[in-house]
Amino acid sequence: MRLIIEARLVDGDSDTVEEGDGVLAVIERPDCSLAELGLTLAEGRSLLAKVQAELISKQVQWWLPSQTCCQKCGAALSHKDSRSTVLRTVYGKVTVKSPRLWSCACQETAQTPQRVVHPLSRALIRRITPELVYLEAKWAAHLPYRHAAAMLKEVLPLDKGISSSGIWDRILDLGNQLDADIERDIAQLPGCVADDQVRESSHVASVSVDSAWLRNCDFRTDASCHVNIVAGRATFKDGPPKLYAYVHKEVTSAAARLDQFLSRNGVAIDERVTVISDEGSKLARGRILDWFHIAMKFRAAQRSVFGSNVIDSMERESVEDEINHAKWLVWHGKGSKALERIKALDSRLLSREGYEFKTLWWNLNNVSSYLRSNARTLVNCGARHRKGLPISSSIAESAVNHVVSYRMAKKRQMRWTDEGAHCLAQVRVAVLNGEFSPRRISELKTAARSYGKSNGPVAEGWRQPADRAKCATMQ
Repeated sequence: MRLIIEARLVDGDSDTVEEGDGVLAVIERPDCSLAELGLTLAEGRSLLAKVQAELISKQVQWWLPSQTCCQKCGAALSHKDSRSTVLRTVYGKVTVKSPRLWSCACQETAQTPQRVVHPLSRALIRRITPELVYLEAKWAAHLPYRHAAAMLKEVLPLDKGISSSGIWDRILDLGNQLDADIERDIAQLPGCVADDQVRESSHVASVSVDSAWLRNCDFRTDASCHVNIVAGRATFKDGPPKLYAYVHKEVTSAAARLDQFLSRNGVAIDERVTVISDEGSKLARGRILDWFHIAMKFRAAQRSVFGSNVIDSMERESVEDEINHAKWLVWHGKGSKALERIKALDSRLLSREGYEFKTLWWNLNNVSSYLRSNARTLVNCGARHRKGLPISSSIAESAVNHVVSYRMAKKRQMRWTDEGAHCLAQVRVAVLNGEFSPRRISELKTAARSYGKSNGPVAEGWRQPADRAKCATMQ
């Protein structure tokens, strides 16, 4: 059995076959058995590559005649020479002939002499299709860069058209474009409203924000050995939850990021939203301290007392009761009274000698410092719990796992730069939120190009390419 696949290109509604059309592939199955059922991967890749090359060459061939005349006077432009232009597509690299023309005499002046016009290069600035950028970025949002490149080569004819370093560059480029789009939204946000005009949001069910730490690859030049990445999740009453993330050093205002995230998801600037987070989140919205982090501070102090061989049983029970009382005072929103109890307990421990007493005093001092620095964000957790309102940032913990840990940390042993982690976080969040598509990529490029024309030669979101020696290990 032999399958012959031919290409026939027609112009418009005509059925006239263009010259040069012919056989694309011949697939043979001599024994007619079912051992090889259908097309193999190699045959499919080869067929797709040939179809893509044939289609693109014809598209360019039909498009070029409309570009060989002057746009002002309509005169034909003189031909200078032809070059080869390589286009990277989803179905492999395609090489097409690209003529170069001399500019028209009507455009020549003393300051602008005759110049060379390259129509195809002017139309295809990036020389890569949005579909390929989309697939590279989406796979890299879930897999390490090398694995993403290897998996794409398995199913598509991309043996020489894709690499891990190219995917890494694409993530940086797209991450910067997404970040620039967010900054443009922040610049257009309205100003703050008066307190008497603020109303409770009926759209948002809960918002939680938490942070995670990644290992920094620039530990020799950067004093901090870790990258601090913040992730948040908002649940809505009439829609699916949404995620957002950023690296703390890469943004100018954490509060503005949260406002932009909520505004893009339908929350007005005059709506009150309660955000549950730890002390590391610098947010302007109504933030309350996460009960989970409070309980963990008290648990460390309780463990210092439990099982102690130096503290006698009577005193141990007394200290445990005081710590529990202070903990439940915080639960009921009475932070000042809890601090008084902890302070009284500190004065008792300072006069005692021994390692265990010093450890207990140190843990209690951490609790009091934590409560004192976050006194404005302490609320009555018991009342919120009875009303069914959230008191813990557990949904933010899952957001950190979903955005950060599954791709950047855990057992992958990855090191990151601030910029690399920030750009990948923007792309991964867009993918997880269902807001990433080839059309979205084209819109980002158009917006960046138009914004750059109105603000000078450098477009918003463009950054100086990082030094390869200082960048994160390819992941």
